[in-house]
Amino acid sequence: MASRKEPTRGQVDIALEVSPDIVDAGAEMSLHARVSCSPSCDLTGHSLSVRDEAGADAGVLELTETDEEDNAAGVLALKAPLKTGDHVWSVLCPAVVKNGVSYEEASKAISFSVKPHTTRVLAWDIPPTVVAGEKFEIKVGIKCSSECVFRDKAFAIYDHEGAEIAAGMLSGDLWPGTTGLYFATVELEAPSSADLYHWSVKCAGKDLAVAHDEGAAQFSLRVVSPPECLVTVEAVDKTSQEPLAGAHVALHPYKAITNERGFAEIRVAKGAYDLFVAKAHYLTLGLPVEVTANMTARAELDLEPVTERN
Repeated sequence: MASRKEPTRGQVDIALEVSPDIVDAGAEMSLHARVSCSPSCDLTGHSLSVRDEAGADAGVLELTETDEEDNAAGVLALKAPLKTGDHVWSVLCPAVVKNGVSYEEASKAISFSVKPHTTRVLAWDIPPTVVAGEKFEIKVGIKCSSECVFRDKAFAIYDHEGAEIAAGMLSGDLWPGTTGLYFATVELEAPSSADLYHWSVKCAGKDLAVAHDEGAAQFSLRVVSPPECLVTVEAVDKTSQEPLAGAHVALHPYKAITNERGFAEIRVAKGAYDLFVAKAHYLTLGLPVEVTANMTARAELDLEPVTERN
């Protein structure tokens, strides 16, 4: 009796790449696979099984393409786990018989890390100066790295000593021209003493469904004494004596812009200041002033010198 011929045995090699390898909890990631065999064969149309740490089915990757080296390739969109930390999943290529060759089952591990969503906090529209004890408004915006819906997300504002001084909640509105940036307008009260303060906005990272890092942003608040005097500044072209509209006037930390007649009014506390008047194409003018009562200052600006070209 003739002996039965043993089938030729082959091997399968799996190359994997997961992108990104550090991914937000619950976000989408891509698994790229390339399968080669020895002896060579075409495994296009074959499927790979993806399994999580517990061995549960996490998806099926179809080998639908052939790369430059005639290896079967494919890509699968996966959902990252909600549990943060390092994960090791496995990809299984079942045994297959092709052209009389028996290819054994093969498996490969994939490693990736799941991180909490990044919470980005922004604060803007902070007034350049606020009078001591007066109320003012700022804008607070919060965005998730995976653009989670942050409607009704709570946040708090803390003063320079770390004490919570206000709390708010995001509306369902997105800041115009952005994706995922939810915002709210918050009313605050300035400290009673003039100084430069550093406050912060914080948003807790706790979330019932998906983990988020705590987000925080600092902003500076310049608090000034109640104004006692009105300073009127007139800006003109030194040569023509024509009024200069749109010139920037500063009596630090107070600021204003001249109107169409070249005048700007600034209310300031009594004291010594450096007055600066600036406008495009003119040399900035600076001069010291002592404010003891209502006063008017005239600023005659010179045009910038024209640079001759060779």
